[in-house]
This record gives sequence, structure tokens and C-alpha cells, in this order.
Amino acid sequence: MSGRGFAGLVTLSLVVAVACSEDPLSLGSEQVPGAGTETRDVTISVSALTSWRDTTLTGFARPSTARFVYISTEAEVSSRGLVRFNVPDTIRTFVDTLPVATFEEVEFTLHFDTIRSEFTTFPVTVKLVDLGERFEPHDATWQEAAAGVPWTVPGGDLGVEIASAVLDSVSDNLLMTPAVAEDSLMKAWQRTDGGNGFALVLEGPETKLRVTQMDLRYDPILVGRSLPVPQVQFWEERAFILDPPQPPTGTALRVGGLPASRIYFEFVPPGDLGETGLAGATVSQAEIILYPLPEPELYAAERTIEARKISLLGDPFETGAKTPIGSGDRVTTTLDPARLREGEPVRLDITRLVARAVQDSLSRVRLGFRADPDAQALGYWEFGSAESPLELQPRVRIVFSSAPRFTVP
Repeated sequence: MSGRGFAGLVTLSLVVAVACSEDPLSLGSEQVPGAGTETRDVTISVSALTSWRDTTLTGFARPSTARFVYISTEAEVSSRGLVRFNVPDTIRTFVDTLPVATFEEVEFTLHFDTIRSEFTTFPVTVKLVDLGERFEPHDATWQEAAAGVPWTVPGGDLGVEIASAVLDSVSDNLLMTPAVAEDSLMKAWQRTDGGNGFALVLEGPETKLRVTQMDLRYDPILVGRSLPVPQVQFWEERAFILDPPQPPTGTALRVGGLPASRIYFEFVPPGDLGETGLAGATVSQAEIILYPLPEPELYAAERTIEARKISLLGDPFETGAKTPIGSGDRVTTTLDPARLREGEPVRLDITRLVARAVQDSLSRVRLGFRADPDAQALGYWEFGSAESPLELQPRVRIVFSSAPRFTVP
């Protein structure tokens, strides 16, 4: 992140509307100095602005905080889900809290996003396999179980199979019963705060699964009781690991992906556009125009991403990735991969921000652009930045009417 100042090309188109009347005092008469209405439509490459900064900040959501767990057996991308359940020592009833004597009738239920999950053919076998090392959800990668702690085998040292089930057709969920002694498994997790956790892996044809939820259902019998007390527990710690990982962000402007990326802009509207001053002008329309880069080789957005503009309360170039945001637009901008592949620009309306800036001695404009919500998709798209070739650099378009030199009484 660094400030960028440039001088370059200005593309200028001018629309002049003059209202004429025989009455010399009528509004818009050419005979009354300063009363003519002149509207200009100016498009500026950001390299022509003396004050412009743009950047991509990443880390707002990661695989451990995504809305799904991604599992893949594609030739280009391998992915495994990592999950851990923290089984309680005691269960609270309506009248008291008692320790667990035995665990009975244990089962797992996986819930799928059938719209985004993709299959080549069936059947597909889904397995829960014990991990040889304990994973840390926020730090695990294909190479490391935790920060600085490599897996014995990249992708996780897979041990005993805990459970498995066959997916014969597109389904919303899959029921899995343990292949090991249920009571022993649950008590082992109870003693070790979930143990090392387990991996969700696939066997079968190339498949991409998005698991949106996983339930652990069990019927514990409490000490001193004879009837079970059914329990449902949702996953507490989970993530997924990718091989290869998503590439780091560079000078291009990126929206989406995991870890989630956001674009930030900062600029001061120019004092003059051509021969006309912008200070004090009436701005009827303003927008930032982004030009999409070619589709990434991996992890390109496959479906539309809904994105939202946000105004900033702080300077992201000073305070970093967790800069507080202000109000966001109620209307989202749809990033359609099909149109982005064709090079269709994305236009961000900033009329209100620029109108306020030019009335306030050309104050600084700061805004962001983010997927809404973050981590809604694994894929992303990138756009040209101030470091890109001129034809891919962002542009600022302003339609305005200059302030009159004096007011007609």
C-alpha cells in the first residue's frame, strides 16, 4: 500500500446546454453574465490525478470463518475439510447437571449446498478420517497443521476411518454412522477437547462439495439415569485446506476469494477539469470505472458475486486491514463472471461522495468495495490498478455544472 501520484491522459467530452430567452433577466439567458448553465461530462484516467491511491487488503475472512467447508477431488485443485467437535463432560437437564455415563446412538449429518456443489458422476464416497496431528483452524494449510508445525504428510496425516457414506445422487444431506466404537470415540474426544480432529475427504470421480453444516447427534445416558437425553452439537472448529493455495494479492485490485479481499480507494477530486473549475460545482453524476483483468487460471469466480460499496471512517492506508467502515450502499453491484470475461467494465456510483467533496473545498474521497457478505465464494476476480497499463487503469467520470461566477439578484 503506497500513495500514488501521476500525470497523464485526460479524456474529455463536453455537453453544453444553454437556456435562452428574450427576457434579459430570465434564468439561463445568455445576456445575463454567469447565468448560463454549462454541463460537462469528464472521464479521467487515475494517472491524471495528482492524488490517487488504491490497494487490495486481505484477511477479512478465511477458510476457518467461511460460510462453508470446501472439499474437492478436481485434477487442478485438491481440498480437504478439517473439523473438530468438543464433546461435553456433563449435560444440563431441566433440573440439574450430570456427568455422562455412556454415549449411545452416535451419528453425523452433513448438509450440502446442492446449487454450488458439482459432480461429474456418481457414486461418491465421503469419509471422516482421524488426523495424526492436531490442526489449528485459523492457521492450517496444506503444508502445516498449525503455524510453524508441518503435517507429517502434506494435506494431513490420515489415520483411522471414523465413518463413511456413499452419495448416490444429488442430495441436501448425508447421514454417517461411526465405524468405530461409539462410546470409546466420544469419551476420547471428551478427554482431549475433540482430539486432533478429523478430515473430510472424497473418493470417486472429480467432485466439488460445499458442506454448509455438520451435526453431531448422540444420545448420552447420564450418571444415575436410565433414559438417554438426546443432544445435537454443531461443528465448533472447522476449516478447509487447498492445494495449491490461493495466490497472494499483488498490485491488481481483487474482490472476493478466501481469504477475503477488499478494494480501497482514496483520491482528491481535481481542482480543474479542462478549463473549468470543479470546486463548488453541482455534481449530477460521478463514478469509478474498473476494468477487469483476464480470468485467473485458478480460483476464478464461477458464479456471480454480490458486492457493495462502503464509505470509510478511517484511512485504510494508515490503519491496515481492519479499517472501520462506514455506511454501505443498500444496492449491491453484481459481478457476473461471464461479462467480466468479455472485459465489461464495472461502474461504481460515487455521486454523493464527490458532490459532498467538491462543495467542501475538494475534500478527500475514501471508499471501499467488498463482496457482501465476505467469504460467500471461494473464487475471486481482479481489476486493473494504478500500476496497470493505461488502458486497464481505473477511471473517474464526473458530470457537473460549474458554479456561476456571481449570483443574479
